[in-house]
Amino acid sequence: MIVEWNPERPKKKITDLIVGAWQEGGIIAYPTDTYYGIGCDLFNIKSIRKLYAMKRLDEKSRLSIICRDMKDISVYAVLTDFSFDIVKWYLPGPFTFVLKARKIIPKLLMTDRKEVGVRIPSHPVPVGITNLCGRPIINTSARIAGGDIISDPRQIEKTFGKNVSLIVDGGILGGLPSTVVRLADDTVEVLREGKGALSDRFSG
Repeated sequence: MIVEWNPERPKKKITDLIVGAWQEGGIIAYPTDTYYGIGCDLFNIKSIRKLYAMKRLDEKSRLSIICRDMKDISVYAVLTDFSFDIVKWYLPGPFTFVLKARKIIPKLLMTDRKEVGVRIPSHPVPVGITNLCGRPIINTSARIAGGDIISDPRQIEKTFGKNVSLIVDGGILGGLPSTVVRLADDTVEVLREGKGALSDRFSG
């Protein structure tokens, strides 16, 4: 089901649909400041495994999480003075920062180094969904593993069918993915170049 939802002027009926889908372990697609993301409850392991399966994704591939704010990030990942300054400088924005995960993060989402990718997109919809749910949401791109990222919500619906409970329509989205930066050892390591650009202040 494709719906329109503006968290700044939310319609109760659609808001209730989003919350209901979430509470029932559903998977939701939503626009971000890069591509469409697909996510589910951070602590619903059954839904996370379904997400891996519908994307045909190896469970060794780690998914990131979308947080509401810096305080939210600090609950789920370790922010040192070094990483805090950088993350605060660039978020909200098109970046995914890889940090040491706290024990609250399900092991399925941790890398072998016990790290997790965190995001705060500069788009009201995914952050609005985290506010509704009261905790971070899983984030992965809307595509089948090895395929192109899907930019049209109608194509997302056609590709994933009933595996996706709701799709929040954000129009056609294209461009570049988020820039992925690892900060876990208090060093800056760019793992993927994307939409976000690091300034010389931090890139060295």
